[in-house]
This record gives sequence, C-alpha cells and structure tokens, in this order.
Amino acid sequence: MMNKYGLLLLALILVFTLTSCQAKEAQLTLTDDFWSFVDGSTATIPISEALYQRFNSTGEITHNRTYDAYQNLLSGKARLIFVLEPSADILQQFADANVEIEIIPIVKDAFILFVNANNTIQSLTVSQLRDIYTGRIVNWKTVGGEDLTIIPYQRNESAGSQALFMMLLMGDEKPLTPPLEYLQTSMKDIIDSVAVDARGRAAIGFNVYYYANIMYENDNIRLLQVDGINPSYDTIKNGEYPLYTYYYAVVRKDNPPHSAERQVIDFVLGEEGQRLMKEAGYIPVTGGD
Repeated sequence: MMNKYGLLLLALILVFTLTSCQAKEAQLTLTDDFWSFVDGSTATIPISEALYQRFNSTGEITHNRTYDAYQNLLSGKARLIFVLEPSADILQQFADANVEIEIIPIVKDAFILFVNANNTIQSLTVSQLRDIYTGRIVNWKTVGGEDLTIIPYQRNESAGSQALFMMLLMGDEKPLTPPLEYLQTSMKDIIDSVAVDARGRAAIGFNVYYYANIMYENDNIRLLQVDGINPSYDTIKNGEYPLYTYYYAVVRKDNPPHSAERQVIDFVLGEEGQRLMKEAGYIPVTGGD
C-alpha cells in the first residue's frame, strides 16, 4: 500500500494540477512528429487514440508497455508517457541519472483480481489475497472454495501491473517466487491462462480494471470482490473499492513550461479532456460526468 506521505503528496499534486488546469481548454495544433515522442502502457493506448483523433493528428501511435516507456522517457526518446505509477526500481533509475520527473494523475483505474468463471469464490479480503500470494493459503477450500491447489499467476517483474501488485496489494509482504509456467508476459496472456488453460479452474490472476473490463473482456473469468466491494465505475471513482490507482501523464521536469506535451496534459485535465477520457471508457479524476 502507498504510505500516508505518498497519498498526501499525490493528493497535493492532483489538487494543484486540477486547480491550475481547470479553465484551460487546449487550442493547439500538434506537429507531425509529436506522436513519435509519446509512449505508454498497453492499457493507455486508447488515451493516445482519443487525443490523436481530437487533434486531427498525423504520425503513428506506438506504446511500448510501461517499463520501456519509462526507459524511453529517461533516455529522451519520449517526451510524454501515459503509464501506471513507477516502481521503486524505475524511480531509482531516474534518481541515479539525476533526472527529475513530474507524475500527474489524469484518470482513475484499479488493480483487480480474477478467477475462472467456474470457480465458486466471489470475494476475498486483502489479507486472504496476501496469504495466497505468500503461500500461507495454498488450497481454495481454505477460503470456502473447492478442494483445489491454488495456482497464483503473476506478471513479469517489469510489468506495470506487477508493480501495482507489489505496491497496492502486497505492501511489505514478499510474494512467493513463481515457477516460470506461472509467469505471464502480457496482460492478455494472464487473462487467457485463467480463462482457458487446463489449470484455469484453480488459478487466480490480476490485471487493471480498464484492460479486463474494456479492452479485453473475457466471459470465462470473473472479477473478484475485494473486502466485499465489487470493482466498478462507481466504486473506483468514489474510492470505495480499496485497490484503486491512477493512470498518469509523466514528463521530465525540464520539459519546457509551454511545450506541446504540457498543453496536452492541460487539455486532458480540463472539462473537455475529462469528458473525452470518459467516452474512451476511463474514469475521470474530476468532471466528465
């Protein structure tokens, strides 16, 4: 879980950013090469697509996933990225390079967990989920399910959803190191493994709400309630669902004050931009309703 200082800092960033951008509606024309300097995660491709269409852009949209997007920002290959919160490892890499970044929340999302549709479990507590991933709970019957050995899938270490798993769910707990066959290299693969793999009935996996609910729906999985709260648009927006997070626009601190990248961020945080994000299926941080 993010500590109290981190939550306060994030709240201050959000309040400051939204206050300063509330009245701004970007009236800009993006250069032909603008999108060659934009990167991001898989789940934020629709953010770029919505903005691309809004500004009648030219060029090509390319998202190289969370870790590589941060690396491209660090190297200067990217000037603006749309991503999940950086892991401690990524933050350390920027610190080692003496590069400061600004991490600006633009829409809300959530870390979600899911099981095979044939699994009878409907809800687990945060404590039970931690016990599953640390190996303290190894059979579904312990939490009221079938007598099946639990298969807890994880993502590769550099994946954005793996970083969320560590920050939002595990906190100070260390998960078991999974065997290679339990490691999934993409957001799609972890859903498919729980949905159709021969081991799926015994499996549990995780992802982000937007991807699992909008980008890659699969009727053969069921999203779990956490502490009795179902992940949904309303419970994530109002903070009732406990494992909520944000997608961020991230720029280097030395990015010029009136750059196209900063103007695009101002637009996204304005009334029209938040409405556009909602139309793309995201949960606005303010307005958009």
